[in-house]
Amino acid sequence: MSDYDDYSSNNSGGIIGSIISALILIALWPYILALLGIYIAYLVAVAVLGWIAEHWVLTGLYVAGALGVYAIFHYRLIPKAWKRALIYFRPKPISVVLSGVSVEENIAEPLNLAERKFIPSTNLYCYWCTKKLGIKAWEKNGKYYCDECMDKVDPKN
Repeated sequence: MSDYDDYSSNNSGGIIGSIISALILIALWPYILALLGIYIAYLVAVAVLGWIAEHWVLTGLYVAGALGVYAIFHYRLIPKAWKRALIYFRPKPISVVLSGVSVEENIAEPLNLAERKFIPSTNLYCYWCTKKLGIKAWEKNGKYYCDECMDKVDPKN
């Protein structure tokens, strides 16, 4: 028997057999790829679990860090810490207790505002000419005047 006979005895069914084989492969390729993906996922999971078994302390630190970051953002701990720090470092109010005879002697009598003629600074307007009043504002009968209009209204002033 020659080498040629060994090769020629391989009967694959001809062209119709090749087409049927290709159609079967086309119909089955998604399932074959799914099985291949499941096998690769299994190999990756085994490798990850093996690494976790060898480095369980480091894995615990990673998990604790991830939970810490989650807690910081979920419970809004950064703004709460700033508020607490601002409350802690805010200057405390000083309370002074005034009592005794000397305090009563030093209390000044309040000014009578009705007797006041000159108003040092206001955001008012002149009653007569509607010019905005500045430092030179005068009051008469509850109405405010500028220098020029006050001279017209009350010449003795």
